[in-house]
Amino acid sequence: ILILSLVSAFPAVWAATPSPVQRYFQDLQSLRSDFIQRVFNEQALVMQTSSGRMLMQKPGKFRWDYRTPNEQVIIADGERLWVYDVDLAQVTVRKLDQALSATPLALFSGLVPIEEAFTIGGVRNRDGLDWYELAPKQRLQPEFRLLRVAFRGEVLVSLELEDGFGRRTRLDFQKLERNPVLDPARLRFAPPPGVDVVGDAG
Repeated sequence: ILILSLVSAFPAVWAATPSPVQRYFQDLQSLRSDFIQRVFNEQALVMQTSSGRMLMQKPGKFRWDYRTPNEQVIIADGERLWVYDVDLAQVTVRKLDQALSATPLALFSGLVPIEEAFTIGGVRNRDGLDWYELAPKQRLQPEFRLLRVAFRGEVLVSLELEDGFGRRTRLDFQKLERNPVLDPARLRFAPPPGVDVVGDAG
């Protein structure tokens, strides 16, 4: 999944003046949205399309339900990150701090201030949206080079992840609700009976 260096043409943002993207995620407590995810190759051709629904609750909790083309559930419960592949009947689990460090998912976790995890570039208008470029300060995942965040006004619209080879993964949000009240049970995970569990389940 997006699972999430600064372009020289983009001016740096003064630390004393939070950018709109900083303010958005600082003030954000929860999210609920449908999403469409598209993976593009180096020639900008769509290689894969998937869709589903996501929930996020600070600090450190989120849920991504991939419904098409393959069913997969990704849950952060505040301590661990669970990835359940329904077709394979397999669950992988890692400690949350290890799994999220310097990844796009850190943007939604609320565990680390956005300015500590990313260098934030200036704004550029594309397709009628305001795009900000976020470069990870720690390059722990070589396949993750740059994260772009798009707003229409003050509404989060898209995320775009780019790797070192120019391949992109784009998430477009639909029916997004900002700071809704979420059911805590949806942000917990218990492996279904009979599935293989790989990793540190505690």
